[in-house]
Amino acid sequence: MAPHFFFPLVMLSLFSISALPHSLNNQHQEQQLLLRFKDSISHNNTTSLPDWTPQIPLCNWSGLTCDPSSHSLIALNLSHMNLAGTIPPVLGNLSSLRSLDLSFNALTGHIPPQLGQLSSLRYLDLSENALTGHIPPELGQLRRVQTLQLCHNRLQGTIPHSLFACRSLYDLGLSYNQLHGSIPPELSRLTSLKYLYLGQNNFTGTIPRSLGNLSSLLELYLGDNYLTGTIPKFLGNLSALVELELGGSNLSGSIPPELGMLTHLRDLYLFQTNLSGTIPHSLGNLSALVRLHLGKNHLTGTIPKFLGNLSALVGLTLAENDLTGTIPSELGMLPHLQLLYLWGNFLSGTIPSSLGNLSKLTELALAQNNLTGTIPPELGMLANLQALYLEMNNLSGTIPPQLGQLSHLQLLWLYSNQLQGAIPHELSMLTQLQVLYLQGNYLSGTIPSYLGNLSKLTVSSLSENQLQGPIPPELGMLTNLQRLNLRKNNLSGKIPSSVGNLSELTYLILSENHLHGPIPSSLSNLSKLMRLYLSKNQLSGLIT
Repeated sequence: MAPHFFFPLVMLSLFSISALPHSLNNQHQEQQLLLRFKDSISHNNTTSLPDWTPQIPLCNWSGLTCDPSSHSLIALNLSHMNLAGTIPPVLGNLSSLRSLDLSFNALTGHIPPQLGQLSSLRYLDLSENALTGHIPPELGQLRRVQTLQLCHNRLQGTIPHSLFACRSLYDLGLSYNQLHGSIPPELSRLTSLKYLYLGQNNFTGTIPRSLGNLSSLLELYLGDNYLTGTIPKFLGNLSALVELELGGSNLSGSIPPELGMLTHLRDLYLFQTNLSGTIPHSLGNLSALVRLHLGKNHLTGTIPKFLGNLSALVGLTLAENDLTGTIPSELGMLPHLQLLYLWGNFLSGTIPSSLGNLSKLTELALAQNNLTGTIPPELGMLANLQALYLEMNNLSGTIPPQLGQLSHLQLLWLYSNQLQGAIPHELSMLTQLQVLYLQGNYLSGTIPSYLGNLSKLTVSSLSENQLQGPIPPELGMLTNLQRLNLRKNNLSGKIPSSVGNLSELTYLILSENHLHGPIPSSLSNLSKLMRLYLSKNQLSGLIT
């Protein structure tokens, strides 16, 4: 009876022994293919892939993942490896590959059509390279592919129709290329699509109506193309949509109220699209909205009060439109707001003191409007503010000393208003300040010596005011200063020799004052100086 028990054991052993050479042979083939790939990478044969040698087992090579049972290569991830050269066609012979990621490198040349042979591939990412040529139609053979990312290359031509057979595709990224033609209506065949990125190309024509059938779509990026027509109402059917980006195109017309049906929307970018009309009240339904960017259009009417109810807002941009009326005090009810851009409109009235409640605000831009009244001292409560733009309005009164509490402030632009009084001493506490623009007002008094303590200051412009007295020698302590403009004041006295210590200075403008005495020889130390204006003073001597 023994032979009957021995026979299956022998057969099983023979099967295991026979399978082993097949596995080893397959690994040897994959190893040879990858070594050929390594040879095609021009600058990294010994740096980025040092362990790709025959002496090391294939599955131990960096960037490789092998199937634990068959030991076949199933994933190749060489992202962010600083690879250069071209993608060799031999990669199309890695038949068991399920994932190929060569993103964030410096690869050039065409995408090999042979990649279409990778029938097991589910993930292909060639983004952030310098690839040229057309998208190979052969990629349409990748019927199992779920992610196809080709963004940030230099690809040309049209979207091949063969891709519409990839019914498993849920992530298609073609943004930041040079693709042209119309957006194919056949994209609607990709019913599993959740992420569609076509922005920053040369696409023309209208947005195809069929895109309204992509009910699973979460993110849609079509901006920065040459699309025409209006924003389609049917986009309101994409009920799952979280991000919609249509900015930077030639779209026109009004904002369709149907967009208010996208209740899951977090980001809405409609900037620079020639839009007109008013902001529809239906946008008040977008309670999940985090970023609303409607800047650089021709929107009219007033800023709706309902925006104050969008409590999740982090960024609100309505800049460079034709909006009128006052700034609604309700905007001060947005607890998470970090960016508020309302500049470049025709807004009037005063700055609401309620904006001082926006404790997380980092940038406040109300410039280039018709705002009147004083600067609210409540703005000093914006503890996280880094940039304050109030220039080119009709603001009056004094600079509130409370602005000195803005300990994170880097940019302070108050120029071209009707501000009066002295520059408050409290501004000496703005130790992070880099740019100070106060020109074109009616400021009086002397230039405070404490400005010399603002060590990070790179630009200071106090021109076209009514400042008097001497130029403080402490300004010579501003070793990072690149531009100093004190033109057209009533300054007197001598130019302090300490100005020669400003080694980074490129522009020095002291003209149209009452300065006298010799031009200090220390100015010859300013090796980076490109512009020097000293005219209309009573200065003497030469610059050597």
